[in-house]
Amino acid sequence: QNIEEAKEVEITYTDSSRLVFILKAPVSRRKLDRLSTEEEFPEGIEVTFYDRMGNPRSWLTADYAIRDQAQKRITVQKNVVLRNDKNERLDAPELIWDEKTREIYTDRFVRHTRDDRVIYSHGFKSNESFTRYELQAVSGQMIAEEE
Repeated sequence: QNIEEAKEVEITYTDSSRLVFILKAPVSRRKLDRLSTEEEFPEGIEVTFYDRMGNPRSWLTADYAIRDQAQKRITVQKNVVLRNDKNERLDAPELIWDEKTREIYTDRFVRHTRDDRVIYSHGFKSNESFTRYELQAVSGQMIAEEE
């Protein structure tokens, strides 16, 4: 069927000699067709995102992913977890990672966990480092500081 398959894949992405992310996957499949622009990761992916100093800041894991090479967009599904170096965690059924805008987002239900709270929302948007993010339609217990 003209399918290229690679095992134990590691993709290192740099921008202007600066490490941006490393993607690891047990299997990568891509159709060898001039019209096809999709690369599938049927056994999942692990991605480490780095800051400008080359330090790991966030990690994305999922049991399945598909990359649209033309749109530079990766959709991750099944047991999706996004973590950062501040011990925050986001669990979701699906996230979309836009490589062009360097944003991760979804309009699906998510669970955001920190040491002191758990928040549920329908919708999420973040930078790749998961240091700046927005939650939409939020529910859960939150702590508010008094002025």
